[in-house]
Amino acid sequence: MTAKTDQGVVISIGKKEYWEIGIDLDGRHRVGAWQIKEIVDLTLPPRKTITERFLAELPAGTKSAEIEVRVSYLPASKVEIGVARIVKRLIFSM
Repeated sequence: MTAKTDQGVVISIGKKEYWEIGIDLDGRHRVGAWQIKEIVDLTLPPRKTITERFLAELPAGTKSAEIEVRVSYLPASKVEIGVARIVKRLIFSM
């Protein structure tokens, strides 16, 4: 999630990742199939809606901002598939 102010400043607001974590017998995160003894499912299930909240401080004097939220699927380490993108413009009255 990012915000672009009316002054052209781009601010990273936050990022949330959903994925499965492989755990070994000692509770440490592992990626090798031979090391994994348990799977902790932290994925975003299909057709399930989850609400996330992010807080950000915009520079003083900001009158409007364009907020962009992107949802991507990462099937491999260097492959990103865009699932959804929403852009909303916020206007602040003083």
